[in-house]
Amino acid sequence: MASKASGAPPNKRRKYDEAFKAEALRLASESRSTQAAARQLGISPKLLYR
Repeated sequence: MASKASGAPPNKRRKYDEAFKAEALRLASESRSTQAAARQLGISPKLLYR
């Protein structure tokens, strides 16, 4: 069985602190595209719509 490169268990959800969430919202609102903002943060664009 292959292991994930990140080392995190497959069912473990990442937790984001309030400062990260605020920065994500600021980048998403200032950026032309949510994909560009998500790329800067290293997260999936789908997470910005939550």
